[in-house]
Amino acid sequence: MDCIKISLQNLSRLVDTLPPPEVSEAVSLVLGFVKDSYPISSALFLEFENGEGYPLLLKVLLRYDGLTQSEVDPHLEELLGLVVWLTTCGRSELKVFDSITYPQLEGFKFHHEASGVTVKNLQAFQVLQNVFHKASDPVLCTKVLSSIRTMWAWNARNFFLLEWTLQPISQFVEIVPLKPTLVQMHFFQLLEVLVFELHYVPHEILRKVQRLIQESPEPLVTLVALKTVLRIAGRDPLFTDIFRDSGLLGLLLAQLRKQAKILRKSGNKESNPGVQDIERELTCVMLRTVVTLLKGSVRNAVVLKDHGMVPFIKIFLDDECYRGASLSILEQLSVINAEEYMSIIVGALCSSTQGELQLKLDLLKSLLRILETPKGRAAFRVSSGFNGLLSLLSDLEGSLREPPLQTWGAVSPSQTLDLVLHTLCAVSAALYLDPVNGDFFRRTGLFEKLAEDLCLLGCFGALQEEGAPPHSWEDTKVRPFADLMSAAFSSASPLPPKIQSCLQILSFLDSMARGTLHLCRDLKDSPRARQEAVADAQKGEAGSDPQGNFTQWPDLEDR
Repeated sequence: MDCIKISLQNLSRLVDTLPPPEVSEAVSLVLGFVKDSYPISSALFLEFENGEGYPLLLKVLLRYDGLTQSEVDPHLEELLGLVVWLTTCGRSELKVFDSITYPQLEGFKFHHEASGVTVKNLQAFQVLQNVFHKASDPVLCTKVLSSIRTMWAWNARNFFLLEWTLQPISQFVEIVPLKPTLVQMHFFQLLEVLVFELHYVPHEILRKVQRLIQESPEPLVTLVALKTVLRIAGRDPLFTDIFRDSGLLGLLLAQLRKQAKILRKSGNKESNPGVQDIERELTCVMLRTVVTLLKGSVRNAVVLKDHGMVPFIKIFLDDECYRGASLSILEQLSVINAEEYMSIIVGALCSSTQGELQLKLDLLKSLLRILETPKGRAAFRVSSGFNGLLSLLSDLEGSLREPPLQTWGAVSPSQTLDLVLHTLCAVSAALYLDPVNGDFFRRTGLFEKLAEDLCLLGCFGALQEEGAPPHSWEDTKVRPFADLMSAAFSSASPLPPKIQSCLQILSFLDSMARGTLHLCRDLKDSPRARQEAVADAQKGEAGSDPQGNFTQWPDLEDR
């Protein structure tokens, strides 16, 4: 009689003196007897409960807090497993009342019936809950989180049973900033399980996470939390409404406005590289989260515009780290105001410096995406887009000469040709399937202006002086133009660099005249590969439109 009670009393006296693995092993042995006898009789289990077994478990587990553990102690693993088992011990099922907050994800279903293994012992679970509250050791805390994850895997009903009685996850959000980074990451991964596996939107918990993002002085925990919000936001369009109505979108816009002002004031100079790296990554994640919340949501785009954020988003374009997300935000805004988008992009292209080649390419790629829409093509014409693109070409004057002008010494011919290709792609996209743009381009003499700007690149040579002897070439063999174009794109081309550049530009113009250049935007593609891609695209378009979607430019004489 009272063997469990006596054992617990003896262990309580030794718990502070014995090494944690030894006292843990002893408690596991006692619990092993309880577990083995439980299917036959609950007498030893009740003796464990009445003998202050739960406070002893808490003391033993907290002995591991602060220990340097390279790996999980097997005795700790065993003891935690037994505590998890204790949560299933009880005489009757715990009652769970439906208090679901809506809206919820499609496919979510609250199961009232108790199927699978369910938690019946809240006292045992409180041991785990209190360990997480009091401990700071990363190994111990992550093992507690893993134990909770195990209970959810048994039965999704266990989450609701525990959260609507003891509120562990809701409470953990408040203390997670005090935990090590590893624990923070595991906790927010656990939070994602609710959305991705249980298909449940935990509104109250997400509100607390939002408060943490707003108030936490530690940028690292804010970053970890915001990454989880970003992944959750991309799970379903429903979250675009949830995070707008909760105020998260407005919060992020306010933070980005503040960061843009700092960026503008500092001139993109890093004052403290270590801290700056975290701040930069946090700003990147904020921008990506805003992109996700704008996707497919006109209401959210209007919110961003009403916050007066457009001038501040433009500031982020100068930094390559922020540029991709900033362009995506501007592209989403083009849905409600395409002309404003065009004026921003064309203005940024015209104001970019000679050395900002990557900025120009990124702007052109964004422009090409918007030019796929009729509204985008019309706004491009109204915003002087054609003149802006042709000014890009005129700024490249002398860049393909041999040798190039001094100002272009650091820029390779392939970089110049890539910029020429994307510029011509944008022109082609604006003209394709848009009779008004085509008529405007022809009527305002922009074909002639395009030819002049291309001639100024330098690869087509200067006008020969009268009476000057013609150049002599060793290779006088007559070749089809298609063969010359193929040779121009070959990595082992026998042609001189200037001739290669000329032929590549002529190839671009050939595709442009067919109205297909914008379908192929890779300089590495051979003309044949480009033609095949164009043919496939045209087949798809012809299949959707009996008339076909191909607009041919005028004949050579007319042009």
